[in-house]
Amino acid sequence: MNDDSMSEELRHFFGAYFHEDWGLEAADWQEVVDSYVQDEEPSVDLLRSLVHEIDDVSARSAESDMRRLVTRTLEANYYPLPEFTYTEWVRQVAARLRKHANEIDGRTASSDE
Repeated sequence: MNDDSMSEELRHFFGAYFHEDWGLEAADWQEVVDSYVQDEEPSVDLLRSLVHEIDDVSARSAESDMRRLVTRTLEANYYPLPEFTYTEWVRQVAARLRKHANEIDGRTASSDE
């Protein structure tokens, strides 16, 4: 997977929210993901697009490439080791974004009734 194939939305999410001082703004990476959803109020479609892209990247990239993708291409300043590998961590991020998408989708469906 080359660096040009990463969407601007994915680059924004990781680069803007996992910036060098993220630890001053959040207690953990989960809170960073939650802050993104709260601050940006992304659509369900955007969240699902991010999840799909993360799933695709993590499935197609070797672990040895994930650190470079996360820290250089996506410009995230988060180092999951030793708790997770980079691949495991981005999959956890995708799962949390998916959870938010499902919650938003559920609220939207409820308000339409």
